[in-house]
Amino acid sequence: MAALPLIRVQPAEFQFAEARAGYTSQLRLTSLQSQAVGFKLKTNAPHKFLVKPVVWALTEQGMTVDVVVRSTTPITDADRFLIQTVALAPDEAACLDSAKWRTLDPARIMEDLIHCTMGHRRSSVSSVSSHSSDSQPESSPLLAITHTARSAATPAGGPRQTASEKAERRLADGLARRIYGMLPGIDVADFSWTEFALFAAACFVLGFLLPLLRSTLL
Repeated sequence: MAALPLIRVQPAEFQFAEARAGYTSQLRLTSLQSQAVGFKLKTNAPHKFLVKPVVWALTEQGMTVDVVVRSTTPITDADRFLIQTVALAPDEAACLDSAKWRTLDPARIMEDLIHCTMGHRRSSVSSVSSHSSDSQPESSPLLAITHTARSAATPAGGPRQTASEKAERRLADGLARRIYGMLPGIDVADFSWTEFALFAAACFVLGFLLPLLRSTLL
């Protein structure tokens, strides 16, 4: 028997738009259950995204919360999120945080992928268990979503990039994608100082290399 959906996700993907300080997106999560429902968001690029809230409990049916995600770098095909949801007892829902989440039985937790795009896609989905043994129909929410993310285009009439600037940006984006691919899909709330130090060191080295490569191209 397939598990009942716990929450509705609107829209079905993180649809990013350009903002003053980078790129931003927002999802609205709505509880579909009379009992408390908790959720937690993870990403394969924790150094790239700022997510609020990461962990939350919806304590009654129809209760909603807006999840806001920001990034200072362009969205790529590789960017994605994992949303975990679980039905909670009242004592589990009280003051739910990452530490308390780790004490929950993993067998109870449902998981679905949320992709990242530039622009508008599907309107909404409802979360279902990824652990169910029943086969999912083609219209199954989240699990059936496919897309091709688009890079943000330069606005019409905006400043044009020189050949060296374009080459520099392509190089930076390529190196960034390699760094993102090397990192595991860890929780944004549990990003360790060691991983932060490694990423900072990579950025420091990149900051020295780019001027040298740019002078070579010129």
